[in-house]
Amino acid sequence: MIRQRLFEAIDRLRPWKRGGTRAPHKPLTLLWALGRVRGRQPRLASFAADAQEPIACLLKEFGPPRKTAHPENPFWHLQSEGEGELWAVVADEPLSLPPRRSPTRRDLEAHGVRAGLSKALHDRLCRDPELLRETSDRILFTHFPESLHDAIRDAVGLPRDAMTRGAMVREGNTGDRAPRDPEFRHAVLRAYERRCAVCDFDLQIAGDLFGLEAAHIRWHSHDGPDLVPNGLALCVFHHRALDRGVIGLEPAAGAHHLLVSNEVSGQSPAFRELLDSRGKPLRPPQEHSQQPDAGFVAWHRREVFRGEPRSRPGL
Repeated sequence: MIRQRLFEAIDRLRPWKRGGTRAPHKPLTLLWALGRVRGRQPRLASFAADAQEPIACLLKEFGPPRKTAHPENPFWHLQSEGEGELWAVVADEPLSLPPRRSPTRRDLEAHGVRAGLSKALHDRLCRDPELLRETSDRILFTHFPESLHDAIRDAVGLPRDAMTRGAMVREGNTGDRAPRDPEFRHAVLRAYERRCAVCDFDLQIAGDLFGLEAAHIRWHSHDGPDLVPNGLALCVFHHRALDRGVIGLEPAAGAHHLLVSNEVSGQSPAFRELLDSRGKPLRPPQEHSQQPDAGFVAWHRREVFRGEPRSRPGL
């Protein structure tokens, strides 16, 4: 599979979707397999012995909040992507399924199912570390917000020496579904008066903002538009917290209050400050028409926010 066909297959990945539901199972499984390439591990992995636990952990950490992870689905269904040139599945015993039925974990375990990158793709990536890096970057930029990239790389064993978005755009190597609007950041920061909407952070160096970003409420990789009602001005810490589901938004009487997940814990002053901020109103944008859109807020609460919100102080 040559470079262009590989990237086209990545861009055409069809994660299961229904009503905006986020399902990054296939991208995360591919990244896990790329980490195995870098670690010089065998091409084919046993579902029961090698794949089930690490893929489930990736889904729990970087997938949407769900009670149960299903690593068996991408492990099996990736073979239908890229016209069969992306992923290969073999079994010790033939596994036949009725139409439209997916195998269970027990099916994969009982039949000794193994899977991994196709041999041709695996061999090419082993010979070409640059293509391995480009492939992982392509998957990350296509399916995840940039604030999560390093954490995902660490989790699957890929290095952090990756391209920036600017470099990828210059080389035509970004798989974004829609081009980014370069004015989005300026419009969002202007709307929030160049301060973090949570903590009022506004540090400048020689007149330039430092550590303040325009965050998407509904991720750009999941059809979130580059519009101010889908944005928040956030410091680096609160941007990461939003994208990891540590914090969320709750509409309240024409404003928005901060939610803090009951799954986050710690002992540091930063954690105590985070707890103290729960239930507090966010800094509003200058114009009421720029307030976070209810649909984008609901998407984030359903697809990103972790667990349940902690109760407000004093309740």
